[in-house]
Amino acid sequence: MKQSEDRVSEKWQLLSNLYGEYARAAGLTSMSLLVLEIIYDNQDKCTQKLICEQSQFTKQSVNMIIKSFWKQGYVELVELSTDRRNKQVKLSERGMQYAGKIIGCLWKVDSDVMEKMTDEQRETLIIYAEIYEECIRNAISRITHIHQKNETGGAGADEK
Repeated sequence: MKQSEDRVSEKWQLLSNLYGEYARAAGLTSMSLLVLEIIYDNQDKCTQKLICEQSQFTKQSVNMIIKSFWKQGYVELVELSTDRRNKQVKLSERGMQYAGKIIGCLWKVDSDVMEKMTDEQRETLIIYAEIYEECIRNAISRITHIHQKNETGGAGADEK
């Protein structure tokens, strides 16, 4: 079992490192690449809140990245008529060209890789990813529940 865990961990780390290499080659950090992708993929409904939810980054980190993109002229911040406290994060014309090149290349690679896989391999990948995600979600939920009980004076960490 430990050997399998190590192999899965190694593969996730390798994939993460490959995306990090691409980000650096594009002059970005891994975090800013992900934020740019979220903005590009949600152009008509992107807010800082959405970016935080999809990336799991803190508000402060997302704000810093958005400010950097804004200073470079890649994004515009548009006040929402429904909620003036929040702003829509939109790519400027320059930002659309930039993101189209950076994210477009990344999506093309992903598409090419998926095309090289058989239908059965793609379906198997999806099935196993879903199983892994569900198991992680359940395990995280359990330990989060235990930690919350500990913080509020509830049952001990050895509760199951």
